[in-house]
Parts: sequence; C-alpha cells; structure tokens
Amino acid sequence: MRLKACILIICFVLTGCFAESKETTSPEKESSPAKIELVPVDLFKGEAAKFQPFLGPMSGAFKLKYEGSKPNANLDIDIWKDGRRVDSLGWIGDVFYSPDEEKNNEIEVIISIDTVFMGEKDESAVIKVGIVNRSGTDLTTFQIPWDKKLAARGLIQDAEPRSFTPDQAVHVFGMQATSSNTMRTSDLSTESLSQTEWALVFSLQFEE
Repeated sequence: MRLKACILIICFVLTGCFAESKETTSPEKESSPAKIELVPVDLFKGEAAKFQPFLGPMSGAFKLKYEGSKPNANLDIDIWKDGRRVDSLGWIGDVFYSPDEEKNNEIEVIISIDTVFMGEKDESAVIKVGIVNRSGTDLTTFQIPWDKKLAARGLIQDAEPRSFTPDQAVHVFGMQATSSNTMRTSDLSTESLSQTEWALVFSLQFEE
C-alpha cells in the first residue's frame, strides 16, 4: 500500500510540473519577436485589369504577414521634397488590429493616388488606402493640394518579397513626381529617396 501511495504521489508531482512547464513556456512562444513579410501584389493581373480605369495608373498593393507576437504597426504617409521628409500627411493606426479573438496576422494594403481638378487653377491629389483583412475592408481617404508643375509621376514599390523585424521604421510604398518631365528610377531605400524631387512615402512605424 505504501508503495502504491508513493507511486501515486510521484505521478501527481510530475503531472503538476509538466502542466506548470507548459503554462510558462506557452506565453514565451507567444511573445517571441515578430517577423514581418512584405509580398508585392500585381493589382491588375488577369481579369482584375478591368479595375485599373477606376483606380488609376498610380495604384499598387502589397500583402503584410507577421509571425510571432502581434506588432503595433502604424502606416505613416509623409511628403518628401528635395530628398527629405518635410511634412506628414497622416497615418493609419494599428493596421493588424482585429475585433475578433482570432489573430489578424495577414492583411493586404491597396493604395490609389489620383489628381482631381478643382476649377481652372486648383488641383488636388486624392490618396485612398484600403486595408483588407479577415473582418472586411477599411478605406481611408486623404487629400492634399497638387502642384501642376509636377507633371511626371511614377510609383516606387517592391518587385520581390522581403522580410523585416519591427525594430525600426520601414518604407513600404511610394510615388514620386518631377517638374522636369524626366524620371529617375528609385527604390524604397532612404538613400534612393534622398534623390527625389517630390515623393509621397508610406512607412510602417512601430510602437511598443
């Protein structure tokens, strides 16, 4: 009887240790540093080409997916002139937010930039940002005055997927414009953006 009692006590102790170990290791896995992957999306591929007249040529999209703990990521929109950031157009907070209990760890960001004529002299640029997730689509619209001298325009976007961690701001999309009717090929590196005459730059900013 004593032997059986000892065996039962040992089993209870081992079971308790296993459960405690499981409870302590699970949060550690959950709180592992996030890794984010950006994948470019061909917005007008195949049958989707019919939507290009509605979105305009200055449109693009990309997917963002993270692994690990959820990053608090904001999408900032900044105006650059003569190769440096001069103003903030606005921002969209917590792009990975989900009201559901299930993680919203993958989203698609669709951006459209178009100019609108407001009479003979005035002209403005309308920036639309759609974020598609499991819950649906959120659409945000911004508007800024547009200088008609900036006649040449081109997108700045990734051609291949890339990964990064949320330890510093990351440029994810952009549009540049020039008044010289010439366009320099650019990428999303700060060095390349420093060569632009005018640019609209979208960046992920991370908060703790």
